[in-house]
Amino acid sequence: MKFIELNTNLKKEILPLYNIKGEDMFLVRQAITNLKRAVVLDLEEFNFIKLDADKMKSPDLIANITTLPIGSEHRLVVLNNPSAEVVKTLNKFDFVDNSTVVVTINADKLTAGETIDCTKLDKEDIQKYILNTLSKSNISIQEQALDYIIDATNGNMSFIVSELNKLISFVGEGGLIDIKTVTNLVANTTEYAVYLLTTAIDNKDYAKYQSVLNELIKNNTSNELFSYMGRYFKRMQYICINKNDDELSKILGIKPYAIKISRQAINKNGINYYINLYQKYVDLDCKIKSGEISAINALYELIF
Repeated sequence: MKFIELNTNLKKEILPLYNIKGEDMFLVRQAITNLKRAVVLDLEEFNFIKLDADKMKSPDLIANITTLPIGSEHRLVVLNNPSAEVVKTLNKFDFVDNSTVVVTINADKLTAGETIDCTKLDKEDIQKYILNTLSKSNISIQEQALDYIIDATNGNMSFIVSELNKLISFVGEGGLIDIKTVTNLVANTTEYAVYLLTTAIDNKDYAKYQSVLNELIKNNTSNELFSYMGRYFKRMQYICINKNDDELSKILGIKPYAIKISRQAINKNGINYYINLYQKYVDLDCKIKSGEISAINALYELIF
């Protein structure tokens, strides 16, 4: 199940085993919080335990998951980075009594139980999360402002939650969040600014590239920005030469939708455009390391 479905499913049924998988640590922490809220109703000090399980053996695991709760219907055991032995035991364990709910975090090869997908949320799911959060304070938001929050935070949920709290406090209960409010209050992440740079390159909008770059270098090192651009060009070259989107998704660690968008840019500008840009980046990187050119000059030369 997706992270966003967890609370609804917990209201229907609490299962004996869950495996949280995904790279978004905000979602991982929130999934544990949601499970804890649903499972541990009394005496948390006795009925909630979180363990580093990377070296745990089977006897210790069995002892922990067969202990009965105290003064509550359930207890919750969270196993972080469980060992191969723990995973093997859980795959074979018969959860006849589900008074202890077991949660593993990024357990490799765990086939038993229910998986909670904590990969980065899609835009549609982030929109649902934001609208649900704002509805609790009877706050409405303009569609343009909603899109801006997601773009400016690059879909980073930790950042989104922080910015939402700021906006809720500013407009107050029953208020309206408009585009002017979010552009004034929501800070752009470096990732979003780099996204603007790469979009300018895709659109061959060199004036936009220069204006964004001029703003970026005020708060970031030129070497850091040059590395960001290198990762982008490398990704685009991979997509140019590999037609298997599923394979690319695994290699690059990005969603198929992002590959689809990249292919649209490649179809518009041509494969050679991006291969030549990546080669230009490699040449400039060698010059930076040899002291022939500064990182900031390389950033300008990269596109112009």
